[in-house]
Amino acid sequence: MPIEARRTFRLALTVTLALVLAYGSGIAVPYLAPLLALILTLKPAPPMPAGKLLVLALALALILWIGLLVAPIMEQYAPVGLSLVALGLFVSSRLSLGGDKAAVGTLLAMSLTLISALGVFSLALAQTLVSMLVAAVVIAVVSQWVVYPFFPESELEAEATSVAQTTDEELAEKRLTEQTSAVRAVVVILPAYLFLLINPTGHTPVMMKSILLAQAPSVIEARQAAIELLGATVVGGFLAVLLWFGLKLSPRLDIFALLILSVMIGLARKLYVPGETRLSQQFWIDASVTMLILLGPAVADSAAGKDPYQAFLFRFGMFFLVAVYAWGSMVLLNRLGWLGGRQEGVVT
Repeated sequence: MPIEARRTFRLALTVTLALVLAYGSGIAVPYLAPLLALILTLKPAPPMPAGKLLVLALALALILWIGLLVAPIMEQYAPVGLSLVALGLFVSSRLSLGGDKAAVGTLLAMSLTLISALGVFSLALAQTLVSMLVAAVVIAVVSQWVVYPFFPESELEAEATSVAQTTDEELAEKRLTEQTSAVRAVVVILPAYLFLLINPTGHTPVMMKSILLAQAPSVIEARQAAIELLGATVVGGFLAVLLWFGLKLSPRLDIFALLILSVMIGLARKLYVPGETRLSQQFWIDASVTMLILLGPAVADSAAGKDPYQAFLFRFGMFFLVAVYAWGSMVLLNRLGWLGGRQEGVVT
């Protein structure tokens, strides 16, 4: 089987299996598992071994507890708490641009924002989310273990996707770009974090969208940035609507899995098959993330007896506003000379 096909099916099946395990086991916030499976599987590489997963789970628990420590500081000394969150977001954004540490950076950003905001609202709820994030990571990695043997990477293919050696000038430019991208991430995430503090339980999807959007590679040209940030949000919302109405016809887990598998195969083809699309890989990554974050809460609202349509429209509207703000921030930082280039995506 061609390497492009293997990577396509590996990503689609891993996300689908994580969804089935998460919803089948009944964990809280189950859509976190397929979302993290997507993030962890994007880069073509073997899954982490069991020993490394145990270390990651322990490290993740410690990282997430940082958010719980920030919560009382935020409640009693808001300026100090905001400063700590901003500093942590800068560090997490630098990690998210560092290849193998990308997932750690993303989870650190989630800890500093989601956990601290929920901790201000309810310490017990924040502790529950900590355990759910750890469970979601474990489910995502276990899904990788199951799927990867059927669609493996050969050693030659792994070497071909490794990062090439760079000159000192290229390395200096890369470090500058990472620093400016980290600044952009802080500028994009902090307003969403303040919005999250108003209603931590209702605005969590918006915060997650802001984190994943802000930690994407920078785009210099304004028109291209608008296409990637705004267009991907619209496409992701459209796919979420299609999946929702398909699931409404037959609200069963197996149908849910088949729908996700079908859409993810199409999206993964855009990522791995050369010439499949004129749009960038980051566009389709953002569209996939938007789809999962919109669809998961809609399913939860329906199961809880709430009106999923009103909540969906609100979330999509907020997602679009976040994308507009991220685009505007990127254009402004570019004009100020703070963005010096574009980084390569993680998918090769």
